[in-house]
Amino acid sequence: MIRYNYIVFCLVSILFIFGTETVYAQSDSTTKDSTNVLIIDSNRDNYQVLAVFSANYGSTNLSNEFMQKLLFGGEITERLKELAIDKTNNRNRFGLEVNYEGQFVDMTDTLIKKLPNYHYYIGFGSYNNISASYTRDLFSTIFYGNKQFEDQTAELGRSNFTSYKFEKLTIGLMKKDWSQSFGLSLIIGDRFNSFNFRQADLYTAPEGTELNMQYNGKIRLSDNNSRNFMSFNGAGIGLDYSRLLLNKKYTFSVTNFGLIFWARNTRFSNTEINYDFDGIEIDNVFQTDNDEIVTKAEAILPELFDRNFVSMLPTIIRFDKNFDNSIQFQSIYGVRYKFFSNYLPSVYGGGSFQINKSLRIQGSLAWGGYAGLRAGVGAYYSYKKFKAGIESQNITGSFLKSGNGNSIGGYAFYTF
Repeated sequence: MIRYNYIVFCLVSILFIFGTETVYAQSDSTTKDSTNVLIIDSNRDNYQVLAVFSANYGSTNLSNEFMQKLLFGGEITERLKELAIDKTNNRNRFGLEVNYEGQFVDMTDTLIKKLPNYHYYIGFGSYNNISASYTRDLFSTIFYGNKQFEDQTAELGRSNFTSYKFEKLTIGLMKKDWSQSFGLSLIIGDRFNSFNFRQADLYTAPEGTELNMQYNGKIRLSDNNSRNFMSFNGAGIGLDYSRLLLNKKYTFSVTNFGLIFWARNTRFSNTEINYDFDGIEIDNVFQTDNDEIVTKAEAILPELFDRNFVSMLPTIIRFDKNFDNSIQFQSIYGVRYKFFSNYLPSVYGGGSFQINKSLRIQGSLAWGGYAGLRAGVGAYYSYKKFKAGIESQNITGSFLKSGNGNSIGGYAFYTF
């Protein structure tokens, strides 16, 4: 039983030591990315200011009650584990995101004389995310131990864990007719930790007398001691692009296409190796401190080297149907995909109803991203030069313990 407990300590420590803190990113929001909101607005005042916020978490196999206790503390009971394992497939996902953005658009200045049809805008954004893609065997080993695989091989590989946080400072151009925009950003990297286990076949000998692991994977870690706001552990460039299509009925957009160079206190490994464990004793689990657990967990990691590396930004691609404020009831639909984030293509569709001149509501169904099927609602208000909206893309998860996530987003927009 000593070795059974040991492998659980190692797995849990590896997955959470390097990335457990509050996180950020884009929800499947009909407010879209901030550039879309600006482009489709028809106001012709001199200046525009926009603020956007979104936060969400979800999983394909974990319930809200399970995720909340995993993230914020509490006992994960046998009942919760049994409910999760019943929903666990060969490929499972979990993700937690929070983003906030701000933009200022100057409609009086072209900035570049040779491009008189374009105005300029400046922006700031912060993005923070933890995501995972994992096998049934890995999930089962973490929460039930490896005794269940006695004299068997557990396939823990084909799993990926990513944690990142960065900010961006943007300057861009927007066409006068709102049909196109370009943005160039300085990317400030705070945190990037990635575990890509291409293969991790764990064999447990009878009675746990020996453990063997066939391992092939890549590990990339940024400076773990400095992950604060705008810490500049890495730096890079990013591009944003948006274009209205088919008489402005649709918007195609690309957000955060680029890369980050990580160069401060980085660690790197890209290894294929065979590990054998013949026993490490832990006399009393409850008297074992965190440092000892970390040390024992790192014993099964491949050797890490001081080496700089490059990571791609979590690029977001969207295609959305735009609103027409002159139509009282209309359909809404779109698709969103996020690269390098263990993300499934997300598709949504529903309807929008204009109650009066100032208030509009909507409802939708969505599938993909980090969760399964879910319902969303939103309410949007406009008064003279001010617009605002609040929405949830997983309203069922907000009220049901058995739901598969939570989501909240909003924006405020002002012209003057």
